[in-house]
Amino acid sequence: MALRQEIGAVMMVGFTGPLTPAVLDDWRQRQFGGLIVVPINKNAHDSATIRQLIQSVRGVMAHPLLVSTNQEGGTVCFAETGVPCLAGARQVGQQGPSAVQSQMSSMSQGLKALGFDINFAPVADVWDGVHPFMSERSYGQNPQAVAQDVTAAIAGIHAAGMYAAAKHFPGHGTADAFVPFQAAIAAQVEFVMIGHMNVPALEDTAPASMSPAVLHVLRSDLGYKGLVISDDLQTGALSPQYPPAAAAVRFLENGGDMVIVSHDIEVADAAYDAIHAAVQSGSYPRSQLDASVQKLLNLGLRYMP
Repeated sequence: MALRQEIGAVMMVGFTGPLTPAVLDDWRQRQFGGLIVVPINKNAHDSATIRQLIQSVRGVMAHPLLVSTNQEGGTVCFAETGVPCLAGARQVGQQGPSAVQSQMSSMSQGLKALGFDINFAPVADVWDGVHPFMSERSYGQNPQAVAQDVTAAIAGIHAAGMYAAAKHFPGHGTADAFVPFQAAIAAQVEFVMIGHMNVPALEDTAPASMSPAVLHVLRSDLGYKGLVISDDLQTGALSPQYPPAAAAVRFLENGGDMVIVSHDIEVADAAYDAIHAAVQSGSYPRSQLDASVQKLLNLGLRYMP
């Protein structure tokens, strides 16, 4: 791959509104390796238009395109796909791992039929029982039980022929509970998503996604060899101290493999240019970029069209 194609390959990009010729031309030029389609972007209103959108973007690619969405069940779902949202994680987790696997398999089969490759699930966070942010999205408060459900969810996603992404490392709520992430790694999860939370026990000067120490824990302490992806760099959790372009560079320099810019093609373009400049300056070594791109290309050996 040429350098400019490799830079595009490590970016998962979304845009607002229907696919236009201008957006498609931008994609053709920059060769973004990932497309994220989420309800807030209002890209399509039903399964047929979602399928056509994915096919159109794939049609301008010189290398494989990874297409993703968030379909956790419960309140985090994409109703426009026509894929049933089903119950939230805490509710289905109370029914046991077999129910979790069945739910994730069912949702992921529907997404796969539309052309999606990645379901950004399961949530591996352990709820602390206090903060509401993860109360329905987490499988529960017991790390061992959550680990069993995370393993089951990954099995369900894999059974549908899709990639899984354990999130949000190192964990919202009970932030030191690595057990579910260890279970996800043992279950051969393809991606681990790094969250933007502050975890003073690991890093007291930056959010987790901007911390080399957090990446070190994942890579060295937990032994994870797979793909590391950022949470959306356009979230308010990072701004204004870490604007998306600078955050993209920092995440990759720290050892991440792929960044998400979910909502604005112009912001993605700026991040692309910043990554290119970092490679040219040597702050983000080309060898490191090459290694991440190779890991992404290796995914094609399993499920990608």
